[in-house]
This record gives sequence, structure tokens and C-alpha cells, in this order.
Amino acid sequence: METLKEIIPCVILAGGKGRRMGGKEKALIHLLDRPLLSYVLEKVSGKVAPIALNINTNFDNFQKFGYKIIKDPIKGHLGPLAGILASLNWAKEINQDWVLTLPCDTPFLPKNLVQSMVEAKNKTPEVDLVVAKSRGFNHPVIALWKSDINNKLQNALNEGVRKIDIFTAQLNISYVDFDNIQNSEFDPFTNLNSPQDLILAQQILGKLPPLFGLAGWSGSGKTTLSTKLIRNFTKIGINVGTLKHAHHKFDIDKPGKDSYNLRKAGARPIIISSKERFALIQENDQNEEKSLFKMVEMFSKEPINKCDIIVVEGYKNENIPKLEVHRSIINKPFLFKNDKNIFAIASDNAKVTAIPSLDLNNINSITNFLIHKYSLE
Repeated sequence: METLKEIIPCVILAGGKGRRMGGKEKALIHLLDRPLLSYVLEKVSGKVAPIALNINTNFDNFQKFGYKIIKDPIKGHLGPLAGILASLNWAKEINQDWVLTLPCDTPFLPKNLVQSMVEAKNKTPEVDLVVAKSRGFNHPVIALWKSDINNKLQNALNEGVRKIDIFTAQLNISYVDFDNIQNSEFDPFTNLNSPQDLILAQQILGKLPPLFGLAGWSGSGKTTLSTKLIRNFTKIGINVGTLKHAHHKFDIDKPGKDSYNLRKAGARPIIISSKERFALIQENDQNEEKSLFKMVEMFSKEPINKCDIIVVEGYKNENIPKLEVHRSIINKPFLFKNDKNIFAIASDNAKVTAIPSLDLNNINSITNFLIHKYSLE
């Protein structure tokens, strides 16, 4: 652990509504059975003090973390600037000249974040603000703020300023470019704004394999291609998980069997196990279908987390990478023009150059293309 000569307070901003997460408290959404907030706390533990949480609703849900809770001083969910004002005001109350602010949805923060920010502040004493930077982008919510600019921020909010960049344009800013000091294949300031981002995070953490879907009109041969791909992958030692969406009610156990009777009696869930295989049967409550992202998450957990790639069939409107399956005899247009997630086409008569075109009848070439794309060698 790094040793710091100067310890500064920190506020984790968790007061947003999380609209793209279905309106849930983003800080409490689980990533691999842990709330997102816990990842941020882990990264700064022992490097900042004291710590406070900027929360505006559902306070009881955050009491268990044991940190001081500070609310936005201006009501109305005015965005991150209101949370930053709360942070500056709190720092002034505890007689601190600086305060670090962090979002609650950045689980991959660099280990040297605090040390680097403090060093940058000390090199240029006249600054009002030290901002993290990566991949050519500034991250003003991940910043070290001088607490005595709180009145200036209060006035800006009163005048209707809502965007951080507009407010910080009047400040003396120092930037810390973490691309120069953090060698990483992904942006350490990646924030999770959607269920798709949660899948990406699990892949970054190595707990979820890559996945792709098969998109195509009915009759194009998606299931046939999926079966052939799985057979090819399996022959060369690549373990494939599959997730198939059904549009109708289905049973996987037969009437009269013990498992069927137990399920009909109300058992939730049922697990059937033998030395050859096991099966989990779970009824959805009140006919509420689980989302693709909830289903995919199961592949990150024991004992089904042993696949190298996941093939998804169905879920055609979901925002995941897709291979389009197109057969000319069905006389339907290509889908890729209206779906930016389609990365290639497998067709029996493809004349497309905008994205890679593969011969639907050459399963080996499709297999090799996917092996290379997803680094499955």
C-alpha cells in the first residue's frame, strides 16, 4: 500500500437516479455479488479520510456502510455539480482545504489515483482543481477540489449552470493523464451506466467470457448455424455456453415426473442432479421475464462458469455483438444497416463490403473468423 504524507477527505457521489439502470440505486447494483459502491471504497481505503457518501434518497440502504451521509444542498436532482457542492461544503465544515470526489460506478480506479492527484496538487499550489484524464477525455467528477470555491459553485448553480465543464472553465485546473502512468488495456475510469456495461465489467474482471448473438429473419438458419458452430468449437477444445430465448411458455420436465409434480406443488427453485448432469428449474415471479443481462450473469457463477464463449440466440433487439445470418431464398433485406451491433454477415449470397461477409455454407471459415475475433486460439 502506498504511504501518503497527506490524507484528504473523500466523497463518493451516489445521488444520481440511475435511469439507464432501470431507476435503481446505481451504487447498490451488484457486480459479481458485490455492490458497485464497495469497489470504489476498496480502491481508496486507507488512502483518504474521512469518507462521506453523497446520497439523496433511500438513506436506510446506505447506513450499513457506516460512513457519513451528506445530501445535495439544493433540491431537485440537479446533477453531479450539486453533489460536488455538498462535498465542498462538507470539507469546509471539517476544516479541510481539499476534497476528492469520485463516482460510485467506477470499479476499476487506478491504485495510484490518490497519490497521483495529491502530487499534482502540490506541484502547482495555485490550482483550484485537479482532474483525472485518460484516453483523451477529462473526468471532472474524478477530481480533487479546493474547498474554498464552494461559494463560487453555489452562485453558478443559482444562475442555472448544470454542466461541470461550464463551471470548471473559470477555474485554474491541473490534469493528471493516467495513460502515462497506468498501463492498462481498458480505461480505468470506465463507468457503468447500463446493464450492458455490467457485462463488460464482468468480462474485464475475467469472470465472464465473450459473447455474441445470432441475428436473422425467421427461416435464415440461425439454429442450424449455432449447432454447427458449437460442434466445431467443441472439436477443438473450446467450451461453448448457449443462451436461447423462447417466445412461448415451455416445460423442460414431463408431466408425471417427480420434478414436474414438485414444481407444480410450488417448489421454487428445483435442482435436479445426477452424476451425468444437473438442471435448475425456476419459475419467474408474476410472469416477469428475466432480462438478457440477468441471464448472462449466471455464466459468471459456479458451477456453469466454465465456458470460453457464449452464443446467444434470440434477444434480437438487445445491445450485444451479433453475427447476422442471411439466406437469399427468404427474400428479406439485410439487418446490419439498422443494427450497429452486427459485426459480420454469414450469407449464402452476400455481396456486402461495409462489414465482413462470410460464406454461410463454409462453417470452418466462420469458425476461424470467430476464433480470431475473440482470441480463442
